Amino acid sequence: MHMSFTIMMALVMAVIACSSILLAKEYISANVYKSARKKLIIINLVAIVGFAVLYPKILDFEYTSILIKLVVMWYVLQVFLSIIALLVKIFRLIYEKTSGTKVDESRRRFLHGVVWVPAISATLYGGLYESRNIEFVEQDIDCSAFPKLNGLKIAHLTDVHLGNFFSVRQFYEILNEIAHKAPDMLVITGDVFDSGKINDEAIKILNAFTPYFPFGVYFCWGNHEHIRGIEHLQEALSKTNIKILNNQSVKILSGDKPLYLLGVDYVDERGGQESANMREQYLQKALKDVPEDAYKILLAHHSIFIDEAFKHNINLTLTGHTHGGQFAFLGIPIIPMFKYMRGRFEQNNSIGYVSNGAGSWFPYRIGCPPEVTFFNFKA
Repeated sequence: MHMSFTIMMALVMAVIACSSILLAKEYISANVYKSARKKLIIINLVAIVGFAVLYPKILDFEYTSILIKLVVMWYVLQVFLSIIALLVKIFRLIYEKTSGTKVDESRRRFLHGVVWVPAISATLYGGLYESRNIEFVEQDIDCSAFPKLNGLKIAHLTDVHLGNFFSVRQFYEILNEIAHKAPDMLVITGDVFDSGKINDEAIKILNAFTPYFPFGVYFCWGNHEHIRGIEHLQEALSKTNIKILNNQSVKILSGDKPLYLLGVDYVDERGGQESANMREQYLQKALKDVPEDAYKILLAHHSIFIDEAFKHNINLTLTGHTHGGQFAFLGIPIIPMFKYMRGRFEQNNSIGYVSNGAGSWFPYRIGCPPEVTFFNFKA
C-alpha cells in the first residue's frame, strides 16, 4: 500500500510543481524570475525524491513526520499560489483587454504581494492550527418515541490515526477531554490504531478510561486496523474492557423499546455489487438478535453503510473514514470522493452521521476541522 500511495502522491506533487512553475510570473518579480524558476525546479525535485524516500519510513524515524509535514505544506503553498495567481492573471487579462492598457510595473509588484499574502496565510493556518485543533461538535437527537433515552449522551471518536501525526500523549489528552464532558458511552468507529509501535500503549490508555463511561466503550474496525494487523489488535483488545462489535450487537438498555448498539466490519465501497452484498450480509448478522421495536445505533467505519442503514430503518448510524474531505469551502468538501462526505443525513426516521475524524493521514486541513461528536438525546 505504501508504494502505490507514494507513487500516486509523487505524481500529484509533480503536477502541482509544474502548475506552480508555469504560473510563477504572476507571483515572482520579472527581474528575479529566471533564477527563481531554476530554484523552484530544484526544490521541487528534491522534495519529490525526499517524499518518495521518507514516506515509506515514516514510522521508523522520530523526525520523519516533521520533514513530511514541511513537504506537504510546501506543496499546499504552491497550490494556493497557483490558484490565486491564475485568478490574478485572468483579472489582469480582462482589465488589459477592456481598458486597452497594460498593467504597469508598480501594479504588477502589488499583484505579486496580493498572491503571496493569502497563500502563506492559508498554508500556515491549515497546517499549524486547524489540523491540530479538535472541535467538540454537539448533535441533538429527537427521541420522543423512545422517552427512556432522554438525557442519554454518546461521544463518537473516529479516524485518530495514531502515529507520527497523532501521538499517544495527544490521544490521552483527547480522551481526558471527552471524559470531562461526562458522556454515558464512548463509541469508536475505526482507524484509531494505525502504528505498530504505539498501538499497545494506546490500547492501555483507552482501557484506563473505560470506567469514565458508565455504558461502556465500543469499537468497530476500520481499514487501517486491517492494514496494521487485526489479529494482534484483536488479541490485545480482548484483554481489556473495550468491546469490539464485529457484525454483532449488544443490548444497552432493556425493557420496552430497548436500546441496541450494532457494529460492522469495514467494507470498501469500490467492490461494486460484491461490496454491497457484503455490507448487507454484515448488517444482517448484526441485526440477527435485535428486536424490531428497539432503538438501533449502528457503528460502521465507512460512510457508505448509511445506505444499508436507511434501507433497514436504523435509527442512528455513526461513521467516519472520509475525514470530511480535509479540504472544504464554506463547509462543502472540495473533492467529494464519497456519497456521504461529512455531517448529518436524514431519511424518514433514520439519521446518518459522518464525522470529520479526530486525526488526519495527510497533515493539513482547511475548512474542515478535526472533531469529536457528542449526541444528546432529547425526548
